[in-house]
Amino acid sequence: MATIHDVARVANVSAATVSHVMNGSRYVAPETRDRVLAAITELDYRRDGIARSLRRSKTGTIGVIISDISNSHFVDMVRGIEDAIQVLPDRVNFILCNTDEDRVRERMYLDLLIEKRVDGLIVAPAGHNEAEFVRIARTLPMVFVDRHLQSVEVDSIGIDNRTAARAVVTHLIGLGHRRIGLLRAILDGDTISERVLGYRDALAAAGLPIDPALEFDAAATFAAGTAGGHRMLGPKPRPEAVFCTSNFMTLGMMLAVNQAGLNCPKDIAIAGFDDFVWAAAFRPRLTVAAQPSYAMGQQAVGMLFERISKTRDGPPQRVLLEATIEIRESCGAKGT
Repeated sequence: MATIHDVARVANVSAATVSHVMNGSRYVAPETRDRVLAAITELDYRRDGIARSLRRSKTGTIGVIISDISNSHFVDMVRGIEDAIQVLPDRVNFILCNTDEDRVRERMYLDLLIEKRVDGLIVAPAGHNEAEFVRIARTLPMVFVDRHLQSVEVDSIGIDNRTAARAVVTHLIGLGHRRIGLLRAILDGDTISERVLGYRDALAAAGLPIDPALEFDAAATFAAGTAGGHRMLGPKPRPEAVFCTSNFMTLGMMLAVNQAGLNCPKDIAIAGFDDFVWAAAFRPRLTVAAQPSYAMGQQAVGMLFERISKTRDGPPQRVLLEATIEIRESCGAKGT
């Protein structure tokens, strides 16, 4: 493998000049830069990233761990992370890991990223690895996105799930629905539990009973949401409306209604969490609490690099962004 000294010899310059060219310095004469670049091409030179990172004590790499790469919420979040990294003053790469809500896989990726000597982590925690996160947070900058673990003292960014869920269910109540079912995702962390509290807040504020018979649990997947939807539609009387706590569950519930030969919203109203790029093509269009997923990813990068660069210290920050309640036809209202 060619070395920086080989490039310097072929270009008839010093190794320091080669380094300046590689780092994009403006203080290298154009003809000198051309000779160095020609030598790099001739020798197929590749910078030794490991040696460089050891000298700088930084790798220029961060780790990003999300829980479901097929979920549009996390896709938009990762796009926000990627775009924010592109405008940083220094070149930064990121390693993307997908846990599929599996705590064992999450632990494996944490070990991998520590071994790769990443400069920091952005994580949507799957849960049950709190002790490991506590240990890592003592020495490595970290930001939690979407979810928050109370025992881990790191910066975090998410939304006010409780307020958003309360607003959605209050809207259903305002349309005259009284028997409102809950399709609750089985997930660790505080995200779903806060949405459940918001659902119950809205019922209590309207003087409606909290009926355990109207609350159904299922995994946060399309298939499980469909199966959960069929369970909800089985007992009589069925719910007049359903609030789903995750986007795949909302889609699964819609399929269950269709397979049962029912009409949404005529026979049953549906509202959920997270918007979709293709939601405008969906019929009926879905009423949802839309998270600012892209902005969440962007701000997570900013928070992380404040810690990496040591431009901010002090206690962890908990940032909550606002969800947007998109009122459309699936709840029985006239769409906007």
